[in-house]
Amino acid sequence: MKSQDRSTYLAAAAANLTYNAPLGEDRVADLVRRLAPTGAGWRALDLGCGNGELLLRLCEAHGIAGDGVERHTDDGERARRRATERGAAERVTFHSADAATWDRPADLVVNVGAGHIWGDTATALTALRRLTNPGGKLLFADGFYQTRPGAQVRETFGDLPDLATLAQLAVDAGFRPLHIAVSTIAEWDDFESDWRAGIERLGTPEARAFADERRAEYLGGYRDVVGFGWLILTPAG
Repeated sequence: MKSQDRSTYLAAAAANLTYNAPLGEDRVADLVRRLAPTGAGWRALDLGCGNGELLLRLCEAHGIAGDGVERHTDDGERARRRATERGAAERVTFHSADAATWDRPADLVVNVGAGHIWGDTATALTALRRLTNPGGKLLFADGFYQTRPGAQVRETFGDLPDLATLAQLAVDAGFRPLHIAVSTIAEWDDFESDWRAGIERLGTPEARAFADERRAEYLGGYRDVVGFGWLILTPAG
């Protein structure tokens, strides 16, 4: 497959999602509640923010300002449109940049499914520790293995930790876990279905073949094998 074709399919999938992660509205409401500021003047920061929806929800719910950083142009444009449509453009700013270059800390930091920005989980958590102000909170969400993966799944997803190791990596990076949860199978099924539906809308035989391949990989491979953990952390000390 040409890289240009793959980019087109991934963009179509992302455009059909509210959140580019196995994340349902009940969990969003719970996360928003748990991530409430604990002091005045908090500012949020979402690194690898995608279309910006989660950052906007957090800033709207708590009346705070924030920055979203996203290197993919289409996602950044969607994020800015959403902010403008909801009257939040003056409070929430979206930057087209590589999140790995961001060096301004914030009180509420978000990194969902984008730890790869820094290479691996341990490096990501170390970088995010530097960007989370003392007394602040980090929402770190990423993949992990729920069960031992087969060779094909491991080839696709690489050397993911298990959930206990993921939490320990956060502790090793200088955080204390406040809350740990995992996406449900229903959240996964909805996410995967909506992801494929975006590609189906392209309507070409090639797009359908790509969607078929993804469905087979999910249902016959990583469903119930790859999990997605949601960790709310605070800097230790």
